[in-house]
Amino acid sequence: MMNLETLKLFLDIAMLKSISKAAQKSHITQSALSQQLKSWETSLGTELLQRSNKGAKLTEAGVIAEKYAAQICKLYEDMVTEIEQLRPSQHQLSIYAIPEVCNYALPCTLFEVKRHFPHCNITLNESLTPQIEEHILLEEGDIGFISGPSSKPDVSSYKVFSDKVMLVSSSSRLCPEEISLEELPRYPLIWSAQLCCVQRTLAQALAENVKLNILYNLDSIEAVKLAAIKGHGAAFLPYMSIKKELYSKQLKTIHIRNFQVYNEVHMIKKKNQRCDRDTKQLIHYIEQTLIDTLC
Repeated sequence: MMNLETLKLFLDIAMLKSISKAAQKSHITQSALSQQLKSWETSLGTELLQRSNKGAKLTEAGVIAEKYAAQICKLYEDMVTEIEQLRPSQHQLSIYAIPEVCNYALPCTLFEVKRHFPHCNITLNESLTPQIEEHILLEEGDIGFISGPSSKPDVSSYKVFSDKVMLVSSSSRLCPEEISLEELPRYPLIWSAQLCCVQRTLAQALAENVKLNILYNLDSIEAVKLAAIKGHGAAFLPYMSIKKELYSKQLKTIHIRNFQVYNEVHMIKKKNQRCDRDTKQLIHYIEQTLIDTLC
């Protein structure tokens, strides 16, 4: 019996001039391949191969069979391709972002991306800057958003936006509207290691022997914000995460004289990144519209 698989195997034999090598290539036994070929030859009523210790050589009928087998296989592949083109394409895009960008900035941008590319499939993953760089280098993500520029030589990065980080406390707590940096250790703080930009800036501004009054560390920015609203202490939080709470007066800012912290958000990609045309189109759209579509 002849089927498409038999034709493909026959074409392998013709190319490799060996039944055993064709069997190895297709991960089947030589005997199973020989049986398929013999069955086809029987149905055609002629031999297609001359078998010898030196390999397999096409007969005159085999040359004709090879020509039409190649055409049939090509026609089948063309048919499958045309049918697949009728289906909506599913573009894939994987993004890694630091928590404040992942939770407060990108959702609106991705809504716009989905509106313009309805068949795209986007995954947004939350992680910290060092891990995001590794994901991008391993090509587990297409683009990443980190705090500050990347130090990795194989990663390209550029600043896409800057978000002010503010010292805030519950509106119900009695706190001055303005303090000096030297007074900061007097105030109990709720801390989040996620905001590495705060740690970097304070380390540069404070004397080495100055210790902050950190009550406890919390894993998420959202947890820090809730604790601050409850009046447990003051906290450094990105503006994008507290806009609503400042407007509703659940939180208030404490200005630090001559001191400001900005979270410089950089978009990163792997240099010489391997991705298809559709993925590149999605990335280009995000780059062009990011500033106008952030939440």
